Amino acid sequence: MHKKPLLAAGLALLLLVPACRSGTDHGAGPVEILFWRFGEASTPGDWISTAIERFNATHSDIQVSMEPRDWDTQRESLITTTIVGDGPDIIIVNQKHAAEFGDLGGLYPLERFSDFQEVKHRFLPNAMEEMAYNGKHYGLPILMLPFVMAVNRELLAAHNLAVPHTWEELKALGPVLKADGIHALTIPCGANGDAAYRFLALLYKAGGRALDDDWSRATFNGPAGVAVLEFLLDLKQQGFFPAASPAYAFGENTAHWATGKAALSVEGPWWENTVKEYDFDLSKLGLAPIPGPAERVEDNPPRTLLDMVMISITGYTQAPDAAWEVVKALYVEDPVWNRANPTTHGIPTHTAAYEEGVLPAYIDQHVLENEGRIGLSWPGHPAVSHIILALGEAVNMTMSGALQPKAALDVAADDVNDALADY
Repeated sequence: MHKKPLLAAGLALLLLVPACRSGTDHGAGPVEILFWRFGEASTPGDWISTAIERFNATHSDIQVSMEPRDWDTQRESLITTTIVGDGPDIIIVNQKHAAEFGDLGGLYPLERFSDFQEVKHRFLPNAMEEMAYNGKHYGLPILMLPFVMAVNRELLAAHNLAVPHTWEELKALGPVLKADGIHALTIPCGANGDAAYRFLALLYKAGGRALDDDWSRATFNGPAGVAVLEFLLDLKQQGFFPAASPAYAFGENTAHWATGKAALSVEGPWWENTVKEYDFDLSKLGLAPIPGPAERVEDNPPRTLLDMVMISITGYTQAPDAAWEVVKALYVEDPVWNRANPTTHGIPTHTAAYEEGVLPAYIDQHVLENEGRIGLSWPGHPAVSHIILALGEAVNMTMSGALQPKAALDVAADDVNDALADY
């Protein structure tokens, strides 16, 4: 089932269902702004709780209430609230939803605010570009999460091995590590977004792209995409990659790597906090650019997959001006964004964080910064969720042995092309 017809039909209900938000820019009493924070729950005393308390204490005309929400339910929540036309005024979500829900009226175009251009320049240009669809920006980038290679330094050092820079060098690690029951590489290959993200990270390094230049057809089934899956399948068949990977989602893959059963994985700035939960010694952790083939498979320049977290104002809010004031106070002006903080699971997008004298905080911060500056996100197309689902299934079918790489990608491409034809 394609996503746009489903949502378009639902959005027609907006004509029948009255919005009932209590927030408004007019009338007696303070404007009430509801903030849904998808991701980590806040606790008393953390920065966001403190910042909201400070805002409420200093603004008698606007009052903010925040509700934590499960990150994995954000798209379903956006569908529901967009259809009904009722819900929060402000949300924190993944950037890939900017096009999908901005195009459908679920997110508010920031160009409508007179000072948006001034605010826009407070962020890294490449991060800000990822917020736009059809010339309109539907959020501000809070964090960017470049996909890099997580390295168990101790395992490599114990076997006198160097961090690989190419696929060929990575494959050469395999026999040495395999002799001690260690896999060279692990990534989740279940039929979900975890697999799709890792596939795209490798595809970008091989010179491939998910869609063509005008986003009218899939190109991930071209030579670069096939090369990615053939590379992974070869690693698995030689025993350099876990045989159980088709059953791995994020958690299973994390456990495999963090318990010393694999030397490398495709991850990002969230990794140092994630593996701490497994009592992994962070002195052993290193980050490096994801390797690509020694010779680029397609003509596009190698890029780094960049995931983004954005803060947006909903398209159905009755208090857009008040919501904008809250967004600026919490996510533009607050000094917390002027420095790197590993507990946020991503690196800053504010230009102030990169001024001379600002000290790095992450493990291998320079790698994250360099890769973030050449980052490229998922195509900013409204059908991106459909694309991710199709790619996850293609990776799973290949790594489980159900289909060969080219056949699996062609099935996914046919599905995606059908979805793209609806736009």
